[in-house]
Amino acid sequence: MDSASEAPPISESFETLVWERLQGCESISEYELMQHLCAAGWGEFKPSLDELAMFRAHFLLFHLLYRLQDRWLNQGRGRLSIHTTAIYVHTQPSNLSGESDAAKSAGLSKSDPLKAYYLDYNEFLTTQKDDVLSLLEDFWLRLAGQTPVSLKANTKAEALQTLGMEHSAYTPQSVKQRFRTLSQQHHPDKGGDAHEFRQICEARDILLASLDQP
Repeated sequence: MDSASEAPPISESFETLVWERLQGCESISEYELMQHLCAAGWGEFKPSLDELAMFRAHFLLFHLLYRLQDRWLNQGRGRLSIHTTAIYVHTQPSNLSGESDAAKSAGLSKSDPLKAYYLDYNEFLTTQKDDVLSLLEDFWLRLAGQTPVSLKANTKAEALQTLGMEHSAYTPQSVKQRFRTLSQQHHPDKGGDAHEFRQICEARDILLASLDQP
């Protein structure tokens, strides 16, 4: 499949909306930008608690932003910085206007695995819910540059305590539901603590793995 042929076009209204929102502010978070886009009628970016819907909204936004990053650099508008907690345009008109085409090309072609991932639209088309569930524990922390902490040596009892389930029986469904509830409070993109979020993710993994054991 040709990912380039499947990728959606960047509409002029979307580009204008993002550009105008980024002007005159130091930075905004991905969540704030999603809310701004939704308010303007772009419902595909509506934040969701459903894992697959959340992934698709996030991926589509970053896919389009990375394409705008290249476009705006070529146009001399500025350098678009893309981060879940800080999206902004760094403008230096004097430097950008004098930058050679060769220098711009070199900047665009610089190896960036994360950027390459988002520019591959096949990832959006082929990633399914099971894939997303396996990515969630590291997804936002990796983007935020956080160093994972480890609960791998922790016991099942500690994992139950982390999720607040120590006084109840648990099933795969109840563990996942509790994980979703706690994610709303501790998700790094919503201002939660990255360390606690990672602990919650690993506690979930420990309990699900224990249920798989004979």
